[in-house]
Amino acid sequence: MNTLNRVLVVLMILVAIPLCSVVLITPVELARLLQAGLGNLAESLSQIRPEIRYGVGILLALVVDALLLLWLVLEVRPPRRIIRVPGVSGATVAVAVDSIRERLRYHLDQLADVIEVRPRVIPHRDGLQVELDVLTAPEVDVPRKAEEILQIARVVVEEKMGLRLRGQPVVRIRHAPYPRGERRPPAPA
Repeated sequence: MNTLNRVLVVLMILVAIPLCSVVLITPVELARLLQAGLGNLAESLSQIRPEIRYGVGILLALVVDALLLLWLVLEVRPPRRIIRVPGVSGATVAVAVDSIRERLRYHLDQLADVIEVRPRVIPHRDGLQVELDVLTAPEVDVPRKAEEILQIARVVVEEKMGLRLRGQPVVRIRHAPYPRGERRPPAPA
């Protein structure tokens, strides 16, 4: 839904820019053009039999209203907050997204040089998409720490919780600032 919203907003802005320019630069000419166009449209529509005109209008209105109601329902429905655990026989087991987040945060906070972790868990039909925003110490070895974070995330989600990952987890690492007043270590040669 988020992608659809962005596309619609971009399209509306692209239409609004020239439309506002035309309306603001030539309001009188635009009003005359609209008046003539609407007069021609009214003349053309009046030549159609009323039964057909009303029938087609009602049918189109119902289709547009149904699409708009569907869009509204998709916009206001709450996001999925639970994930079903596959592979459990004899019962249906579900885990709350908040529990997955908290478990990831707990296990990743235990790592050395990790100051803060903000996991984002996005449920999908075919698994979980996991994004991790990690704040680390300033002198951390990024490739090694990222590999360690990914390993722990996979173990927690797939092995300990029995869930499937959708694609590769995304890890965004930020470094904490260096302490002020202390000398920084020399750059490697």
